[in-house]
Amino acid sequence: MFWWGWGSGWGWVAGLAMLAFWILVILVAVVLLRRELPHAGTGGRTSPALRLLEERYARGEMDRDDFLHRREVLLHGSAGEPRPPSDSTGQAPPTEPLPPTGEGTDA
Repeated sequence: MFWWGWGSGWGWVAGLAMLAFWILVILVAVVLLRRELPHAGTGGRTSPALRLLEERYARGEMDRDDFLHRREVLLHGSAGEPRPPSDSTGQAPPTEPLPPTGEGTDA
């Protein structure tokens, strides 16, 4: 009988069922959002090597073909056959040092 204070005893089962329902709804929402927005959790972060490569290409330190080849290697591992070196000595040319910023000098 319900007037004894505890009801019929099925109230806690309904409470657990409701809790399980809402946990299931939240889990399904998280799974669907991760599938639809795969890069949302990373904050758009790229690797430092890829960012440096893009900066060097933007400064004009390499041509488009070299940029595309190196980007392919960074993103997918090996890009197939190796590229020939850039000069006739068999070695890639060194990068040029950055110009001084003028800090610490007396003008």
